[in-house]
Amino acid sequence: MKASASTPKQSLGDRVYSDLRNAITLGEIRQGVVFNEADLIARYKVSSSPLREALTRLRQDGLVRVIARRGYAVTELSLKDFHELIQMRLIIEGAAAELAAPRITDAHIAELRRLSNTKLVVDDKASYRNFMQANQDFHERIAEIADNGRLCRATSQIFDEIQRLLFADIGHGDGDELEHDHDEIIEALALRDGRRARSAVIRHIKQSRDRVVGRMIRQHKDFEDSDIFN
Repeated sequence: MKASASTPKQSLGDRVYSDLRNAITLGEIRQGVVFNEADLIARYKVSSSPLREALTRLRQDGLVRVIARRGYAVTELSLKDFHELIQMRLIIEGAAAELAAPRITDAHIAELRRLSNTKLVVDDKASYRNFMQANQDFHERIAEIADNGRLCRATSQIFDEIQRLLFADIGHGDGDELEHDHDEIIEALALRDGRRARSAVIRHIKQSRDRVVGRMIRQHKDFEDSDIFN
């Protein structure tokens, strides 16, 4: 889409920050992989100044950490971190769904169905990003429909941290088994049934939790010598 004349032009630092942030939150730069400025300068074809600006902001966001004399790494999430984020999702998203149910319109339902029907094409990186972004948009949209700004911000912040774990193997063998599985949530919202919507969201989050915990227990990998991008 072409930007309008009134849309402020994005600075190089903003552009690099935005792309890196997406790459981290969507799992394209994996946890534990060490990278340095030279790696990113080669990728983005920018000087060190906008890159350092972007990395400073990512450190403030808690998404990257400094590795002494080596560079940077994506902040790793432990099982405890994941458990805490899941607890927050159960509380916040359950409440958002219950509040959204009486406010939802047919247009909203159609939008949620469209997001949930986003297809995953195996071995297509653009498809992976679209699939994961659609998942985040789906859950954030419910919070927006609930018409509570604090719920929206909390949902967005949690997804920025947790999204990379939800589909950690999307490009490494499990992608063909993944689907959004939001049908029960959409059905409850379409019925304008708040309690049922809350229950559906809670079941969905717990199923996602169980899948991720099983994967984290099965697979323990050291990515230090890997390419930072999949």
